[in-house]
Amino acid sequence: MELAFRLYAQLLQKGQLSQDQPGFREYIAQSEVRSLVDTFATEMDSVVVKTSDHLYLVPKSGQSPFGMKNAYIKREYLGYQATNIDLYMMYFAIIVLFGEFYDSYETPEATRDFLPIGEWMSKIRERLDTIKEQGEEQLAQNEGETEWNWVGVIHFWDSLDDLKETAKRQDTKQQSRLGFLKRVIRFLDAQDLVQDQGNDELKLTEKAKIIVQRYYMDREYNRDLLAYMYQFDQVKGNDPDAGHR
Repeated sequence: MELAFRLYAQLLQKGQLSQDQPGFREYIAQSEVRSLVDTFATEMDSVVVKTSDHLYLVPKSGQSPFGMKNAYIKREYLGYQATNIDLYMMYFAIIVLFGEFYDSYETPEATRDFLPIGEWMSKIRERLDTIKEQGEEQLAQNEGETEWNWVGVIHFWDSLDDLKETAKRQDTKQQSRLGFLKRVIRFLDAQDLVQDQGNDELKLTEKAKIIVQRYYMDREYNRDLLAYMYQFDQVKGNDPDAGHR
């Protein structure tokens, strides 16, 4: 019990534990320790995610006392003028990013190694254009069912300056689509979810893959949201999973 509590306390303090730190091997090798730590995490609406060389404490929902608060995300990653629409747009972009690595949200294995940022941006545009075809009146009605501000997200993306996308230098301060995505990348990198491979290519980390496989795509809310985002491909007669490739 004491060992399990000390291990959990370390996870609470740092959010992660590497393989060379005390407690990692005990969590892997001793089922009693592992069970107690997992129970502690469950009581706090969190889960322990194990990779080959790390343990991570991950909140299961926004209600977890250890979840990252929206105000903090906006302030630290999206800018002091960011609103909830920025958060919706960031989450939408992340969903599309994950979707490009998986043929569908029920497929447990990634089907590609890298994603160019330019391709990610194009897929966001394609997905929003498809959703936009419903018209603002229908989208406004759907917002109650999906709990998403679709009209606001579409207007936000359209309002970003795409004239700067071909500029040789871009930074996170520029009000462009690429500038916004670089803010999202900074957030994902800080959470150890993506790696920038250079040449504007992104790679999912082992932590990200495990979260997607075991938790992210398995939550009802996310499954319903993704079904809504991709259902319109079928209306056009396309492969329903094409948006994920």
